[in-house]
Amino acid sequence: MFQLRLHTFTLRPNFLPRFRISARRYASRPFNVRSCTELVSRQDGIGAIRPGLVPVEWNPGLRNIYVVKKPWNPSVRDAMIEFIHHIHGEYPHLNVIVGESVVEELSQEVPAWNQIAGKMDVSHKYTRNIYTGSVPEIIDKTDLIVTLGGDGTILRAVSSFANEKVPPLLSFALGNLGFLLPFDFKTYKESFRAVYDNKTFALHRKRLQCVVKRRSGHVDEPVDFPGYTPSTGHPHIMLHAMNDITLHRGGQPNLTSLDVYLNDEFFTTTTGDGISCSSPTGSTAYSLSAGGSIVHPLVPCILLTPICPRSLSFRPVIIPETYKVMMRLTDGSRNSGIMLNVDGIPQPELRPGDELHISIEPTQRSGLWCIARSKHDWTKDINELLGFNSSFRHGGVRRP
Repeated sequence: MFQLRLHTFTLRPNFLPRFRISARRYASRPFNVRSCTELVSRQDGIGAIRPGLVPVEWNPGLRNIYVVKKPWNPSVRDAMIEFIHHIHGEYPHLNVIVGESVVEELSQEVPAWNQIAGKMDVSHKYTRNIYTGSVPEIIDKTDLIVTLGGDGTILRAVSSFANEKVPPLLSFALGNLGFLLPFDFKTYKESFRAVYDNKTFALHRKRLQCVVKRRSGHVDEPVDFPGYTPSTGHPHIMLHAMNDITLHRGGQPNLTSLDVYLNDEFFTTTTGDGISCSSPTGSTAYSLSAGGSIVHPLVPCILLTPICPRSLSFRPVIIPETYKVMMRLTDGSRNSGIMLNVDGIPQPELRPGDELHISIEPTQRSGLWCIARSKHDWTKDINELLGFNSSFRHGGVRRP
């Protein structure tokens, strides 16, 4: 993942822009906008589970593609238009799905759409249908997610499936950081062809899940985020994290004290700025900046990394993925609350006596299935993106 923490904001469902799907509204657009409710429901693209990389294959075949882009970036917008033209021209039976905000963005870029279509000589070869809908509707129809951007784009795409199974993920590098971006956009034709022909494999990255239990016994609704659906009386609302779940004191002036339990057994009390609970994928994000270990995504574990602890003997801890972690703000803490972030998205703060329960998603097919270029992607990223074990004197790692 990436080391820099992004400042994120959330939009409540009532304030999300809703763009009516009507022929009259989009009559002047160079493409047809249709509702994704017309499409067949999603299918599972993950083959037989086995150690290492897992085959990605659809039976009877890939049908619906959900394309997510870095918002309002001209170069990424042009890349998306080119990708959509290619899919429509070479795979006319495939359906392209985009978010409603992307439809609005593309609708304002008619000259760019026509210019790229002219260069590709595809302007009259197909019916230009683009499908969109609400987040739950898109989730129900997506066979494959294609992202165009950086790691932040992937986080945004996956957040839409926060409480759902995530389809296979094909990511093209068009952003600043690329721990999850094995494919260069220049190779998008060959890369997508391999996916379409069921000749690719995916690396399984497990997600964390958590729930907050208040001292009073009440379970809070989480802060709204893309893909979040308010509960209908269910007592426990699970949140899922691709990277990490973090408790930190935020703007509070005093150090905070947290009790940590493992499998219902007291483990330790930590005093400091907070603590980060990370998945192996998140080991190269906030946890790494706080001094945590780098962990391969296939290692079945959970990372506990203290953030600026007062005790120098509290070092980062790696525990089995089967463990259940519970953390709570101690009654004697000098702060009235502590901030909770799930993959950078702020949630309601914890107060003394409140409990945060964290575990790994339990099922084999849960988590993220990131289509990989080869089994060596992780090693390459650690060396090239992190500059792992680089020498200041030699300007890099000395290779034999």
